[in-house]
Amino acid sequence: MLFSQSQENRKEFRDKVSSNAALFNTNIDQAYSQLNNLIKESKTLKDSVSEMKLLEKKCRYFYNKNQVDSLIISSEQLQKVSGEYNNVYYEAMANIYIAETYSVNKFYDKAIFHLNTAYEILQRDQSKSKKIFYAKANILSSFSNIYLDKNEPKNAAKKLLEEIKSGNELKDPKEFASFQYLNYSNISNVYAQYNLDSAYYYAQKSIHIKPSDISEDKSMIDNYTVIGQYYKKQKDDENSVKNFHKALKISKRIGIELNINNIYKSLKEIYQQNNQKDSADFYENKLKQYDLQMLQSKYNSLQEVISKDKQEQSKLSDRSLLLWGISLVLFIGASLFLYFKFRKKKIIEINQNLHETYKTLINLIENHDPSFMFAFENAFPEFSDKLLKLNPELQQSEIEFCAFLKLKLTTKEIAKYTFIETRTVQNKKYRLRKKFEIPQSVDIYNWIDGL
Repeated sequence: MLFSQSQENRKEFRDKVSSNAALFNTNIDQAYSQLNNLIKESKTLKDSVSEMKLLEKKCRYFYNKNQVDSLIISSEQLQKVSGEYNNVYYEAMANIYIAETYSVNKFYDKAIFHLNTAYEILQRDQSKSKKIFYAKANILSSFSNIYLDKNEPKNAAKKLLEEIKSGNELKDPKEFASFQYLNYSNISNVYAQYNLDSAYYYAQKSIHIKPSDISEDKSMIDNYTVIGQYYKKQKDDENSVKNFHKALKISKRIGIELNINNIYKSLKEIYQQNNQKDSADFYENKLKQYDLQMLQSKYNSLQEVISKDKQEQSKLSDRSLLLWGISLVLFIGASLFLYFKFRKKKIIEINQNLHETYKTLINLIENHDPSFMFAFENAFPEFSDKLLKLNPELQQSEIEFCAFLKLKLTTKEIAKYTFIETRTVQNKKYRLRKKFEIPQSVDIYNWIDGL
């Protein structure tokens, strides 16, 4: 009886782990918020497979968030646990993630060492399972990332072409499509460094082959970003901005921020060229925020890397120690300089009154700028969620109309900026009152403002 109950508990728990894995594809932040409790439960149930699976998800979260400092800690945890359980797949994956942290910090020899270690670990497995196949493919992807970090995109492309060729081992058409959808997106991202025509070709190929049951994910962010860069080069600003905003919309929805700085930079340049100062300034600030976050994360991870390397090589020469020290001091100096410079600017921005924020957003509306809703949601990050909690069936156009009300635009102003009749605006207000059950005695502007 006890055995049966234990089996039932484990099955129920594994269902929760599977649900968490599915959630990772649609809302990575929400999925991550569940991980620590699930890991504790896996230890209580002594479910080693689920424990390693969840630890690997933690690594993937920090990788997709560009939080290199947290990635190195979580990948070492996975390395330790997988070593204890003698699981070659997760031990190899741990080494792949560790290699990524070394590569970001420009310790390329160390990164390559860990990737070779991962491959040697996988060679111990003779089962020829799909899981091992995909792990070996991940090693090729990571080699490609190292070459990108070394600014050698052509060598990176060669590694990904090897990975694409290896897909011929997959005989199931659906598996083949899923595998190549990801690879075409990755190689498109690499070609974007030096050959935008090829990059555009593979991005379109990735979109075309994407299985319908796969939700829009990091690969689609990369595809739309590359297509945006292609149109930017063609000086087709309208299509360029449209694709960049498609990428940002997916990024915001699922929570993946890897390489999003490329989008911010491109949008800033487009708006500068078109003399749209408010939009250009907005993306310049987003870019600075991202760069500061990355700088702090790299600094923290550098300390972890140095600490780990000292443990592995306790007897460094005086010359090596001096070089380490100089590098660290220079890095700390640069970090502090940029941090305080940015912090000072942020304090000034925060102290500006709300009127300035509203003015910027209204200027975007007046200019019919497609970045309005993205800018609005960054200024009021919980606004859409609160509306949708009150009425989940709300349309995007209705959320945008509520944003106009939040900015205190009058009926005439909304009609003017959106090219509709004032009566149509009044009808929209009436329908919103019904949807949210707002009493006639309550001012709709006050109600919206109180959310």
